[in-house]
Amino acid sequence: MNEELQEDSEKLRKTGRVAATSVIWGVSAGMLAISIPLVIVTKTGAIIPLATIIGAAVATFAVWNPENNNSEVKQLEERIAFLETIVTTEDSDKS
Repeated sequence: MNEELQEDSEKLRKTGRVAATSVIWGVSAGMLAISIPLVIVTKTGAIIPLATIIGAAVATFAVWNPENNNSEVKQLEERIAFLETIVTTEDSDKS
C-alpha cells in the first residue's frame, strides 16, 4: 500500500510540474509576442526576448529541480515515521 501511495504521489507531482511548466512557457510565449514589436520600435536588440527565454528556462529548472522537492518529501516522511513511533510506543505501554 505504501508503494501505491508513493506512485500516486509521484504522478501527482509530475502532473503539477507539467502544468506549471506549461503556464511558464505559455506566459513566456505571450511576452515574446509583445517584446518583438517593442524591439523593432525601441531598437534595443534581442535583450528583451533573450531575457524572456532565460527567465522561462530558469523558472522551468526551478520547477523540475529534484533537490527542491526531495528535501520536503524527506522531512514529511521523517515526521510520519516519528509519529508512527510515538503511536506504537503508546499502544505498547497501554497493553
